[in-house]
Amino acid sequence: MIRLVKSLAANVATLLLSFVLAAGIWVVAVREADPPDQRRLDDIPVQVIGRPPDSAVSGIPDTVEVQVEGPSSVVSTLTIAAFTAEVDLSGVSPGVTEVPVNIRHSEELVEIVWQSEERIAVEVEPIVSRDVPVRVEVRGSTARGYELGDLFLEPAEIVVTGVASRVESLAEARITAFLDNPQQDVTLTRRPVFYDRQGNIVSVNNLDLSADEVQVTIPVNQLAGFAAKPIIVDWEGDPAQGYRLLDVNVEPDSVLVTGPPGLLESLSRIRTEPIDITGLRESVTQTVALALPAGIELDEVQPVLVEIVIEPILTSHVVRKTPEIRALDEGLTVTVGVEEVRVFLFGPLDKLDSLVEDDVRVTLDLFGLEVGTHSVELDADVFVGDVEVRSVQPPELTVNITRTMTTTEELTATESVTETSSLQHTLPRPGAAAGVTFFMGVVTVWAAVMPAAVVLFRRERAV
Repeated sequence: MIRLVKSLAANVATLLLSFVLAAGIWVVAVREADPPDQRRLDDIPVQVIGRPPDSAVSGIPDTVEVQVEGPSSVVSTLTIAAFTAEVDLSGVSPGVTEVPVNIRHSEELVEIVWQSEERIAVEVEPIVSRDVPVRVEVRGSTARGYELGDLFLEPAEIVVTGVASRVESLAEARITAFLDNPQQDVTLTRRPVFYDRQGNIVSVNNLDLSADEVQVTIPVNQLAGFAAKPIIVDWEGDPAQGYRLLDVNVEPDSVLVTGPPGLLESLSRIRTEPIDITGLRESVTQTVALALPAGIELDEVQPVLVEIVIEPILTSHVVRKTPEIRALDEGLTVTVGVEEVRVFLFGPLDKLDSLVEDDVRVTLDLFGLEVGTHSVELDADVFVGDVEVRSVQPPELTVNITRTMTTTEELTATESVTETSSLQHTLPRPGAAAGVTFFMGVVTVWAAVMPAAVVLFRRERAV
């Protein structure tokens, strides 16, 4: 019996050893057929679970990286979609807390051997809202005789919403208003600057504000016994003939005066002493005095400058001119179909009225033109300052250029006519008309031959 038990035990041991050896051989065979491999996967998105309400969370990365190991055939086909990175904030209290980053995947044959973030420090801060007061700092002052009233702000407070640490540090929103001696209410719209409790400027980026800008209204009130009154320029006369008064300017346009309140209330304006503009032909600037009513005085003595703007009356005028011929080549004659042209002028009335004949000239430049018919543009000039030529009608003229006949050419033409006349007179013509024609032909021949006959006679006598 004992021998049988020993035999069975020896066989079981052999069987187990055979099984282990077979499993090892199978594992080796599988590993040889599909060897293990490693791969790194980037940008696995991080999901937050159990985020605390009305709180801001910081310190959580957007993505993490992992390195996995497994059979080459499986690892090579892995994608980011097979992995999930989770951060569980359930039950996390305000403040800084260290929490794990859990990586989950659906591949059983794959093992995570490394991850970029295993635990992270997360800061949880509550979101709060707070009213921050707006304060205006006024720099400068009003004009003399005026004072500032109570300021009005819209809004007077700005609601700031954000993480508690930043919101609670804010002390005020400040606006600076610069005044340059105003005499009436000032309204400004400005973007406020925020300060902390230590007086330092702080940023409000990533904080929600109920208003980005604040409108400030600063009342400016007049003191009793003072009043600003406009200045009215009093002038008399008229400019020179052909000129007109274009504008009258005064600097300053108003002055601050003092006096009894009732008298100031009834006074609407302050006039200057009369200014005589008779015969003016140009603009002038001069210092003038003010005609102050009795009981009214200037708060501050200052010069008052008055500018009288004078300009000539501009109009148009038409003159008729005979064109002058220029640059006609020697031996040529020109015929112009139009004797006069109209020149349209524009300028001051007095200068147009005083124009003389030589002040306007119209020319036809025929330089380089040959015999024939041509269309030539007119050139008009005016020799009076501030007067200009607007147009010439007609703007172009048609000219006919011919060659001038010389004495020799006239004689040749005459002989040609004589020969033709002699030939015509040899033909028999009946009646008295034929006799007259014959007589005229003889006279013409005699006039042509006699000079030559006299020359020949003188030569023979000389010989």
